[in-house]
Amino acid sequence: MRTPDVDRTELISRLIKEFGNGEPIFTKEILLSWKEYSRPRVFQLLKELCCDGTIVKYAKGVYYFPEMSFWNAPLPLDAVKVAEKRYLKADGKMFGYYSGMTLLNMVGLTDQVPNTREIVTMNETTRVREIVIGKAEFRIRRSKTRITEENTPLLQILDIFDRTDGPLERYQTDNILALIGNGRIDRTLLYECAKYFPKRALKNLMDSEIGYLVA
Repeated sequence: MRTPDVDRTELISRLIKEFGNGEPIFTKEILLSWKEYSRPRVFQLLKELCCDGTIVKYAKGVYYFPEMSFWNAPLPLDAVKVAEKRYLKADGKMFGYYSGMTLLNMVGLTDQVPNTREIVTMNETTRVREIVIGKAEFRIRRSKTRITEENTPLLQILDIFDRTDGPLERYQTDNILALIGNGRIDRTLLYECAKYFPKRALKNLMDSEIGYLVA
């Protein structure tokens, strides 16, 4: 028996209010939002909504309400949004960060735009693997330590100085400082994070133009 239209409308409205259009919604989030329904019934409803174009299945376990273009055509979901929600941050909790060449490009230490975005995350069980989301490639590494909102900037800075030891241009220094909000670097937290990097990372940081910020 199909759910009455009023129920369908309420369920759809609930998801849109919580997640909005053009944002990835994971199956576990839909199950939680529609918890008054059994798991089989939720999947039946999703199938119906996908068939009539109300919601789009992006990949296994990932759905979204499409935003419409100027020509009233549905826009595709951004693969980066899916990766960031799955591996970087969700529900106000930080559990991953961009690393490697991706991070170096972000702060202007290289002009090379990597084809594969690199991420270190707590949401991975294998040491490293490469995945494809949509048409975007990602290299996912398992984090060696707990990742939080507080230590993420320091983990990224150590990642940067693990890969560079040369003098920085002013704009590069500014970009790196932007990771910590241009504030002081807590020495205790920095040394705790440094345990998970080669010794050169901390040395290069302390010898750099931003070493004076460590307090």
